[in-house]
Amino acid sequence: MIKSFIKNSFIYTIATVLTRGIAIFLVPIYTRYLTPAEYGIIDYFMILASIINLTIALEISQAVARYYQDAVGAKEKRSYVATAFLFTIFVYVLYFLISFVFSNEFAYLFLDDENMSILFIVASGAIATNGIFYFVQNQLKFEIRPKDFAVVSIVNVIVLAFVAIYLLVIAGLKVESIFIAQIIANILASILGVYMARKSYGFLFVYEKFKEMISFSYPLIFSGVAVFIAIFIDRIAIKDLLGLDELGIYGVAYRFAAVASLVMIGFQSSLMPLVYKHYKEPNTPKDISKIFNIFSIFALFVVTGSIIFAKEMVILFTTEAFYSSHRLIAILVLVVFFSNMYIFAPGIGIAKKTKLTAMITIISAILNTILNYTLIPIFGLNGAAYASLISAIVAFFMYLLLAYKYYPIPYKTKELFFSFIFVLIFSYGVVSMFDEINLISIIVKIVLLLFVFVCISFILVDKQDLEKIKFKLKRSF
Repeated sequence: MIKSFIKNSFIYTIATVLTRGIAIFLVPIYTRYLTPAEYGIIDYFMILASIINLTIALEISQAVARYYQDAVGAKEKRSYVATAFLFTIFVYVLYFLISFVFSNEFAYLFLDDENMSILFIVASGAIATNGIFYFVQNQLKFEIRPKDFAVVSIVNVIVLAFVAIYLLVIAGLKVESIFIAQIIANILASILGVYMARKSYGFLFVYEKFKEMISFSYPLIFSGVAVFIAIFIDRIAIKDLLGLDELGIYGVAYRFAAVASLVMIGFQSSLMPLVYKHYKEPNTPKDISKIFNIFSIFALFVVTGSIIFAKEMVILFTTEAFYSSHRLIAILVLVVFFSNMYIFAPGIGIAKKTKLTAMITIISAILNTILNYTLIPIFGLNGAAYASLISAIVAFFMYLLLAYKYYPIPYKTKELFFSFIFVLIFSYGVVSMFDEINLISIIVKIVLLLFVFVCISFILVDKQDLEKIKFKLKRSF
């Protein structure tokens, strides 16, 4: 399992670095041609996209993830995938038609301006095609085909980048250019992804399989809404209390903080299919613990780098109107870190206790909502970041405690806690000592960042395991 995990994680991480790297490359272009308010509109539609993608397909993709590996034979696997895919296409086409017919009403409801109905239609098209692409992309992951997943993801982001740059810079369009680019990229990448996994698709709808999948995934609808609130209530509250300009600044900060997810997504994409495939094996809990230690090393390294180089990143990639966003990155990068840690508590998914997932996310969502509307009037944008961090930490520990009951994993708890505290103190200390941007401070920060990597490696990984990892990497590549 560990060998497959390391190899697949490497491919997923490379794909994620390339796709997110191109996305970050687009930030300076967006911030030069769009105002903070216009960037805020993009972020606002991202919020709408998230709630729609979490709910209207009834999280059926998660059911495919759970049942695909247990299915017996290619025919049964195909019946799960084809049934779920046809259902996904149907609900997204229906969503787009409703958005088209009632575009004036929705534009006024969400954007306070009926004149933005065309923009709303285009954005709805982007949301619908993104939902379908998300299913296709996930299916490649469920089939443990990391190379195909990487190709599809890279094609999507390259097409998006070229079309967006052309429409924004050359054609002179504004916010709508981003959504048009998403539509074109999603359609092309979805066609490619379906072709790559064509044996899993077909005009096949098996009601019994549909009923089985929905019975698993329907509790995830409630948790999906709660996840949306837990993740995006900060931006909803910012728009409500502070306006689109502040939302645009916060959105840029979140983009840079998401750099920390580069390592996490590679691990997540590789780990979950392998866990569901091998969870019955006696060595799997111990393997997950070892993988978690490896993950923590790279994740804490990226978190440290994101914190100490936040100011440099913002100044390099944005304009003066967005410079204040660098103060938020140090907090938001921790939000990203804790929000992705649940993958190492697989007990709830293995036991099929999806109602517990709903409970955790609902509690987190309620807490985050209360904290945002309490702290934003006091601390402004920092209040939103603090609220998100507190709720993310609470949710992570709830996942950890409840999942342990169904699938115990022997974590190195003391070492992990010490490493996290060390990274926090070290990072904020470096930021306070080297606030000025110059060549010497950058060199010193790089050296100190490498020092952190070495320290947490010695804390979290046994010497024998380090030697095994080196050996497996050499054999794999």
